[in-house]
Amino acid sequence: MCNMNLKAFFGMLVGIMLISTSCTIKNDTGNDPKKVLQEYISRSFAVKSPSERQDLLTLLTSEAKSRLSAWSDDQFREAFIDSKREFVKLAFTEAKSVSPRETSVTYELSYIDHGKGHDAKVTQKKLAQMVQEQGKWLIADVKNIKELVEYKDEMTLP
Repeated sequence: MCNMNLKAFFGMLVGIMLISTSCTIKNDTGNDPKKVLQEYISRSFAVKSPSERQDLLTLLTSEAKSRLSAWSDDQFREAFIDSKREFVKLAFTEAKSVSPRETSVTYELSYIDHGKGHDAKVTQKKLAQMVQEQGKWLIADVKNIKELVEYKDEMTLP
């Protein structure tokens, strides 16, 4: 009898997990400008080959898409693969609707830069212009507002 209840419990648990997973899958990232930005950043830190540029381009439009499209494979490789960046944190500070089809998102991105012989924690404050095209939010442009670089084991003088 106990074995039967255990099977029923696990069956119900699997059913709940499948339902919650299907709801998550149907939750389209393209309907939320912050989620699109988060997806782009996540993908950009995971790039392993220049062939993945197309994946990033699907989240871009306007100036941002034109700039990334114009890069050579070597430029893309240097910026996304050879740069040796390690994601630390993404924090959204403000999302402001400019119009029904345009939103500006201010965010802070932190990562560890393992390049050039020194480990450094880089924190960038950025402003992303997001536009809605064909029912999906896309990144139209990104501007740097401020950047802080903290070198590991940096020696300071009094």
